[in-house]
Amino acid sequence: MWIPFLIAVVPISLADIKSFSIPNIYLIWLSFLCTPYVLVHGIGHVSRILLTFTILAILHLCGLGMGDVKLISIVAMMLNPDPQTAFLHLGFIITLCAVIYAITQTLWNRELPRKIPLAPSIFAGLTLYLATS
Repeated sequence: MWIPFLIAVVPISLADIKSFSIPNIYLIWLSFLCTPYVLVHGIGHVSRILLTFTILAILHLCGLGMGDVKLISIVAMMLNPDPQTAFLHLGFIITLCAVIYAITQTLWNRELPRKIPLAPSIFAGLTLYLATS
């Protein structure tokens, strides 16, 4: 089930760290690899998907990159069929990972970064969430 994310974690994270953007080709391949799971298990509760997409749209308007929005959308589509999924906890863990990354970058470079690559934090947060659920 999580093999597509294991395949995609390194190239997506490296691309995001290098250029602060996630190339669409990586997201297309990740979507292609995740499609069989969604086809077999369904999309789950539509209301949760709509709420998640609404929150992501608002975050995009506040400055979240579109590649990050697409990546989180793919993760949400994979997690949504499970009724035990707590998107609030996942969002908190991803945010915590991003804050820890920003703090370490600030301490390392002795200046506050204006932009941070979010893909490594998304994958780290997803890993921590799945390990604790």
